[in-house]
Amino acid sequence: MNEATISSAHTHIALENFFHIEHFYDFLRKKKLNSIWFEVSEAVSTDHQKLIFIGVDPIASLKVENDNELSYLIGEQEKKIKTIHNNQVWQYVEEWYNTIVPVKNFHPYNGLLGFSSYDSIQLVENIRLQKYHQEQRDSNVPLFKFSLYRYIYVFNEALSTVTLINNFSEQEDEINMMKSWLEDVHNQNINDFSIADHEEKDCNDEEFLEKVKQAQHHCQIGDVFQLVVSRKFSRKFSGDPWTFFIELKKNNAQYYFFLDEDLYIITGASPETHFSSSKGVGIVKPIAGTYKKTMNAEEDTLLEKKLLEDPKENAEHNMLIDLARNDLSKYAKNVHISKLKIIEHYNNVIHLVSQVQGDMDTSHNAIRLIKEFLPAGTLCGAPKYRAIELIDEIENSYRSYYGGLLGWISFNSDINTCILIRSALFENNTMIYRAGAGVVISSDPQKELEEVNNKITLIVNTLKKFNRQSEYYEEHSNC
Repeated sequence: MNEATISSAHTHIALENFFHIEHFYDFLRKKKLNSIWFEVSEAVSTDHQKLIFIGVDPIASLKVENDNELSYLIGEQEKKIKTIHNNQVWQYVEEWYNTIVPVKNFHPYNGLLGFSSYDSIQLVENIRLQKYHQEQRDSNVPLFKFSLYRYIYVFNEALSTVTLINNFSEQEDEINMMKSWLEDVHNQNINDFSIADHEEKDCNDEEFLEKVKQAQHHCQIGDVFQLVVSRKFSRKFSGDPWTFFIELKKNNAQYYFFLDEDLYIITGASPETHFSSSKGVGIVKPIAGTYKKTMNAEEDTLLEKKLLEDPKENAEHNMLIDLARNDLSKYAKNVHISKLKIIEHYNNVIHLVSQVQGDMDTSHNAIRLIKEFLPAGTLCGAPKYRAIELIDEIENSYRSYYGGLLGWISFNSDINTCILIRSALFENNTMIYRAGAGVVISSDPQKELEEVNNKITLIVNTLKKFNRQSEYYEEHSNC
C-alpha cells in the first residue's frame, strides 16, 4: 500500500458549564458527514470515569461486505478487492492499520471507531451462516467497518473538558476550525421522528416457545450446554432516529452509541462490555442471569437474593464465566475472576454480572483481537462454535448487527467495545430490534419468552413516546 501519509494534531480545552454536547453533535450531523457518538460510563483509563467520543468525516476506513469483498479508503484513495479468503482479509487489515497510524506523536485517545456484526464470525472461524447468505443482499450493513475520523472530539463531562484531535492528509491541520465549531453551536431544533404502531416479528410467541424446546433438546443430547435463542422485531418509521436516541439516553446504561452512515444507522444503550483493555489489562464482563424489576425497592431487594440463589441462572452464569476465561486465556496471562456475580440494576431488569481479566499480549492486531471474542458467549452459548451453527438452524432470520460489537480502538492498544444489545438498526425506512434468552436443559420456555420481552422493554418503552397510528409512510428517512 503506497497511500498518502496521515498526520495528526490535537489540543485540550475547557468547556463552558452550559455547553450541551447533544446540541453540538446534532450541529455536526447537519454538515451531512458520516459520524459516530460513542459514550462509555466506565473508565477507559484510570483517570476518567465517563467519556464521549464523537468522530466526524472518516479520513480512512475499512470494511468487509458479503464475507469476501474488502474495501478501504485512505485520504482520497479508495480501493475494493473482491473474492478474498479469511487469511487475506486479515493481511489487508494489518497493512491498512499500519498505514493509517499517524506519523507523528498522536494523542492516546486517537484511534478507530466502528462496529462489527454478529455474522462477521465467518471471517474468523471456518463457518458459513446460511441465513446471512440468503438474506443479507437486502441490507447495506457490512460485516464490519472501522474508521479513522478526520475530526475527533473526546468530552469529559465530569471535568468539563474536551480533547480535539484532527487527522489529516495533504492539507494543514484544522484544529482552529474545530474550536470555532464548538463556539458556533446553538440550540438545535428537535427533528421529527415517528414510528408505526404495527410491530412485525420473525416468529410469533408459539413459534418462539417451540424454538426454546428445540434448544433444550440440543442441550439434552449433549450438542451444547447452553444456547441463546433470539427473535427479531421491526416497525416502519419516518424522520430522524437521532430524536429516538435522545429519548433512549434518558435510561440507565453503561454505553450509548449512535453510528450515522449514509445508508443505515445503528443506535442503542448497551449494558454489556464486549471487550476492553487499558494499559495492558484485558477485561471481559459476562452478564447472564436476568429478573424483571418490580420497581418496588423492598421487593427488588428480595429479587436480588432470589437471583443470587437461582440454580438455573447461576448454572448459566458459571458456564459463561468459564467461556470468558477460555476466550481471554488465548491472548492473556494471569487470567482470573476479578468480580463475581455482582448485582446490577437497569431500567427494567436486574442482572448478574462478573468480570474476568488478564494481562494482554498486545502484539496482536487490535481489530483481529476484538473479533476473536465475537460473538460473546452471552449471545450464543457454549460451546461457542456448535452454538453458532445451531442458532443458524433454529432462528428464522440472520442477526446482522445484533450481538456484534461497537466501540473504540486506540493506536496505543487501549480498547473499549460494547455488545450490540438493547439496540436498533434503522435502514430502508424500517427499524429493526432484537432480543434473546439463554436456554439450558432446566429452562421454562414461558420464562424464556418473558425474558426476551423484558430485555426488549427498554426499546419498546422509548418507542411509545413516538407511536402514531399506522399510515402510509411517504417521507424518506435520513438514513
